[in-house]
Formats: sequence, C-alpha cells, structure tokens
Amino acid sequence: MGRPLALVTGASSGIGLDLAGAFARAGHDVALVANTPLSRQRELAAEIAASLDRAVAAGPARDGRAAPPAPRIVGYEADVADAASVARLAAAVHADLGTVDVLVNNAGIWTTTVPGVTPLAEFDRLVDVNLRGPYYVCHHFLPPMLARGRGNLIFVGSVSGLAGDPHSAAYSATKAGVAMLARTFAATLGPQGIRVNAIAPGAVATPLTAGLRTPEGEAAIEAMMKSHPSPTRRFFMEPSEISALALFLASEASSALHGAVLVADQGLSATLPR
Repeated sequence: MGRPLALVTGASSGIGLDLAGAFARAGHDVALVANTPLSRQRELAAEIAASLDRAVAAGPARDGRAAPPAPRIVGYEADVADAASVARLAAAVHADLGTVDVLVNNAGIWTTTVPGVTPLAEFDRLVDVNLRGPYYVCHHFLPPMLARGRGNLIFVGSVSGLAGDPHSAAYSATKAGVAMLARTFAATLGPQGIRVNAIAPGAVATPLTAGLRTPEGEAAIEAMMKSHPSPTRRFFMEPSEISALALFLASEASSALHGAVLVADQGLSATLPR
C-alpha cells in the first residue's frame, strides 16, 4: 500500500497551510488547495517538500539504508464556492494522486455582518465559501471514497458556530452549518465506512484574526482574559495545535470518534451561557 492521501482546502496560509505541512510530516501525500494562483500553491508545496528534505538530512544516519520515498506534495488552485472549479479540482487530484483518504474542509472567510446594514452580497459570499464550499468538495471527492468503502472527513468549524458572536451573524451561521454538516454526514456515511468529525477552534493566530492583534484588540483581549478560564493564560492558540487535533482525528487512535465536534478554545466556551 502507498502513502495515505490528505487533501486540505484553504491551504495557502494559517491553519490550512499548517495542516498541509503536518500531514506531510506524518507521512501522507498531500494536496494543498486554495483560491490563490497556482504558482503560489506550487511554491508552498515545494517549501513543504524542502522542509521535509532538510529534516531527513538532519536526522540520524541511516547506516547505508535508502531513505523512504518522499511524500508527493502537490499544490492546486480552486475556488471551493464554485462547483465547476471543485469538479475540475477533483478530476485533477484523482488523476495525479488517486483517491483521497483524509479530506480536510478547512477553507473559510470572515467579515463582520450587521443585520440590516451589511450588503447582501457579503452575506452570500460567506455562505458560498463557508457552507456551500465544503458541501461541494465532499460531493466531488466522496464517490471514490464510497466505492472503496473507507475514508475520513474532517471539517474545520468555529466556536462562533456554537454560540452567538456579535457582528458575525453570517460567519456564525455558516460555522453552525458546518458542525451540522459533520453530524449529518456522520449519520449518513458511517455505515458506508466513512468517518466524519469536526473541530471548532477558538481564536487562532492566523491572518484571519490579524484584526484582533491590534492595540485596540489587545486591550479588549486583556479585559476578557480576566474571566477567561484558559489554563495556559493564552487567548490565541497556534495553528499547530489545531493540526495536532486533525492528525488525531485522522488516526486509528480516534476510531471511537464519529460525528463529534471537538471544541478547541482554551476553555472559552465553557463560560458561555447555554
């Protein structure tokens, strides 16, 4: 058997790029997908491959034994909100790398949405990327997985989808939808050999949250931390902490988890009213 294949959407920065590197280091072939120029995605794939080569070179001597073949790491450009773009992506990935073993729906965008104020086009774009996107991706990548009778779907949602987030009506609604996609897909696909789970991160230090890492944002966070139950006394997590959870969900160590939404927020939601 060859290496398992992981596909990660939104893999041009932040959590998605870290996920791609983590799966490659764990021994997976990786397809990095993002709505950025193909040349950039190929650069990112090459950077991950080069980092793996450096790690091998810096590792212990192999006593004359040949190093195992390097993972295949390939970058792709696609807009998950465009069903035709996702169809072309699936055709390319299946031709280049084969059937996906671990499908990580990570792509997402965020903007503030104020009821009665935010243009409807902004609401529609959030729905298209955050909710239609993962459905389109599953629609086009699931058939070979179902034919084979095994696979693993991981959705990246948000704690904003579990509790109301002021001025984020569209984002919160779409991320609530992502959690429900994971649960309903689990109920439907489990008997066919497909395991499905989701991760709901809190604040992660990525370009998506850069607006919070300002003097004004830091002041608000400092005030919030007075009642935040984080045992590490951190508000922002690192992308690698989310990647570690995804690797766990993709492993046999998490075989009992199916239809779960893992909340990873340093305990923030534990203090929110239910």
